[in-house]
Amino acid sequence: MSSKKKFACIALLIGCAGAMLISWVTLSQIQRHLSDKLIVDVTQLGTKIDSQLERYSQLPDVLASDPRLLPPLLASRNPTPTASEQSQAVNQLLAQWSQTLGADTLYLIDMNGTTLASSNWQQPDSFVGQNFSYRPYFQQAATGQRGQYFALGARSDKRGYYFSAPVTVNRQPVGVLTIKVDLSLLTDIWQHDDIEYAITDRLGIIFYSSEPQWLYHSLTPLDETTKQRINQSRQYGHVDIAALTQAESLMALNQQPVTLYGATATTSHTYINAQHDMEKAGWYIFGFTPQTKAFEYMGQVLLLFVLIYSLLCVAVHSWWQTYRARIDLANLNSRLERRVSQRTRRLQETNQQLKIILSQYEHSQAELKQTQDELLQAAKLAMLGELSASINHEINQPLAAIRTYAENGRKLLEKQRYDTVSGNLDEIIQLNQLITDIIARFKIFARKRNLRQASPRTNAGDSIRSALSLMHTALIKQGIVLRLEDFPDKVIINIDAVQFEQVLVNLLQNSLQALKDQAEPQVGITLTVHSGHAECRVWDNGPGLSQEQKEQVFSPFYTTKADGLGLGMTISKRIIDAYHGTLSVSDHLGGGAEFTLCLPLESESTP
Repeated sequence: MSSKKKFACIALLIGCAGAMLISWVTLSQIQRHLSDKLIVDVTQLGTKIDSQLERYSQLPDVLASDPRLLPPLLASRNPTPTASEQSQAVNQLLAQWSQTLGADTLYLIDMNGTTLASSNWQQPDSFVGQNFSYRPYFQQAATGQRGQYFALGARSDKRGYYFSAPVTVNRQPVGVLTIKVDLSLLTDIWQHDDIEYAITDRLGIIFYSSEPQWLYHSLTPLDETTKQRINQSRQYGHVDIAALTQAESLMALNQQPVTLYGATATTSHTYINAQHDMEKAGWYIFGFTPQTKAFEYMGQVLLLFVLIYSLLCVAVHSWWQTYRARIDLANLNSRLERRVSQRTRRLQETNQQLKIILSQYEHSQAELKQTQDELLQAAKLAMLGELSASINHEINQPLAAIRTYAENGRKLLEKQRYDTVSGNLDEIIQLNQLITDIIARFKIFARKRNLRQASPRTNAGDSIRSALSLMHTALIKQGIVLRLEDFPDKVIINIDAVQFEQVLVNLLQNSLQALKDQAEPQVGITLTVHSGHAECRVWDNGPGLSQEQKEQVFSPFYTTKADGLGLGMTISKRIIDAYHGTLSVSDHLGGGAEFTLCLPLESESTP
């Protein structure tokens, strides 16, 4: 037999033994718990019923001493013409008492057992004129004692508890006053829908129950003599009292699982029960809960045990498998270590070669980066070469003016016009500062980019104005009308300022080239912000680009200039791409070409 089969057999045997033990212990504990709960519940019910009945137990003695009850009783001995009037007054008195006390019925009986007055005298089932001499409560009160009795109403067929007391004259009974209490109040007292209850007399006959089928049946078999006596007293009407159990006595039922048969003896159910003795009322209260509940709880516990035990078996089996696997793994590791030691030498050699290749690759990347920066610098210098004429023009004009002011100053000095000489000197100083600013602007544009000092934060509006200042002379010289819209304040984009200006200058130079033969040349620049990006558009009203030119305008070495290299637009697009932006070309609505630069704002990630 394999180890797995042995383990399964042992686990099954232990599990069966454990399940049987758990089932027995659980069933015993649950039955004890349910029995204890029943005892508490029926005891509480008995206490509540006693307190309700206690409210009425002393009332017959108190009310029987009222002298207003005597006239109809005395008149029954010596009939007079006013007897009916006296009975009518007592009827009204009893009705008033019944309403005040919340009792079902109050009625006055003479010594022959005939009812002379009743609180229900106006109802169809009035007790007036009825004879109750056969009732035990009348017989007890007629002898001068207080009476208590449970029975079905002879007229109403309603279950009630009867309290009676003698009405006396000179300590001699002349009548009986009876209070009937409706036991429907028990329905309001009982608050346990999951538990059945039954209230019996001393013989075990159920006269009140949460289960209607049990009513007027006994919990123990009764002999025929007892049944006849009960029928003669009409305590429970005319019913066939059948036994619900085969128990010999009521005490034999106490706290033992009992089987209750249905009224037809064709069905039966087993219950856990508890008993409470109501000595004052002469009743027993039984509480029943189905034994199936105990089995349900036992099944749940057993299911939980099976689940936990199964998980435990799985865990033990997994641990055993893990333990065996560790042994196998240790053997495997010893074999692998030998192979690893052989291959480690090969890997070390391969790693050394990869380091050499990686070093060469990093060196090539550095050279490529340097070449790209030099290419960008060369492109800027080429632009400055094309702008050299405008640079000379911007510098020559203030130089000529300086010479003129200096020559005039010499003549004015000879004439001793010192105030005018001072003004000429101020003008010379301002023109000198203008030349310094022009040279500084071109020096900043021409200087090589320092990777360590380059900032990826740029004010787009300031960069556009700097690029226009570089192209100012060329635009005026060619007679180009500049169309500018108001720029938004502080549009900060993620790009180096000098490289952004280089792209703008390149686009403006292309526009100047396209507008050479245009009658009314125009160049426009717009700046807008939307969706976390800044969008700058540079357009002209030149002849525009064909579809083929649009597709190749950003290709290396593609140019429409006779002396161009075809690298300006390629470099511009690579600059914009490096900062996660886009550069595209389209037709302008008013004719000509339109280049669109889209760059992320400062809040976006930097390259």
